[in-house]
Amino acid sequence: MSARLERAVLAAAAHEYLRAGWPVAPGAWWSPQLQRYRCGRPRCRTSSPHAVDPNTGAGDRCTATVAECVVTSPTEVDRWWTGHPYALLMPTSTGPGVVDGTEDVVNTIDERLRADGYLAPISSSKVGQAQLFCQQLRPSQELWLAAAGAGVLLHGDDSWVTLPPSTVRTGQVRWLRSPQECGWRLPPAAVVSAALRVALTFRARPVITGLSG
Repeated sequence: MSARLERAVLAAAAHEYLRAGWPVAPGAWWSPQLQRYRCGRPRCRTSSPHAVDPNTGAGDRCTATVAECVVTSPTEVDRWWTGHPYALLMPTSTGPGVVDGTEDVVNTIDERLRADGYLAPISSSKVGQAQLFCQQLRPSQELWLAAAGAGVLLHGDDSWVTLPPSTVRTGQVRWLRSPQECGWRLPPAAVVSAALRVALTFRARPVITGLSG
C-alpha cells in the first residue's frame, strides 16, 4: 500500500468513527524502517505509542493525553491525516469500554453475549490476543484486579486503545467483527462484566489429566 493510500484509508476510518460518535485522536505510528514509533515531530524522543501533542512547542516529548488530543470535526481529520499515517487512538474514558485479553477469554465472553442476544465488535493486532468493545466500562476494583491477574486489561477511565486500521509494532490492527456488522450498537457494560466473571472462573478451573481407574 502506498503512503498516500495508507493515509487516505486511515482518514476514512477516522471520519467514520467521528460520525459514529467514537472519539479518536492522532497517535504515533509504527515505523518498520526505524523500528520505533514516530509522531512527525522531529524533536520528540517518545518512542512508545502516544498521542501527538497539539502543542508544537512542548519540548522533546509529547505530554498531552489521548483525551486531550481528540479531533472534533471532519476538517481536523483531513488536516491531521494529510501529512502522516497517524494511528487512530480512542480514549476509553469518553468512548466505548474495551476488554483486552487472550482469545480464549474474549471468545468465552463473546459466546455468552451472543447467547443473550448481544453482538460486540472485536479487534486484534496480535495472534492470540483480542479486544472486545462494549459500552463505557467502569469495573469494580475487585473485577479489575481479578482480570489483571489473568492477564486481561479492562480499558475504562484514564485509558485508551488503538483502533483499526492503525499499524502497531505487532502488525496492523484489524476488525474480527466490525462495529458496522453490529450496527454500531454495543453490549451493556454490566452484561459484559458478568460474562467476564464467568470467563475468568472458567479459566481458573484446574485441568485434571492422567486419571486412571
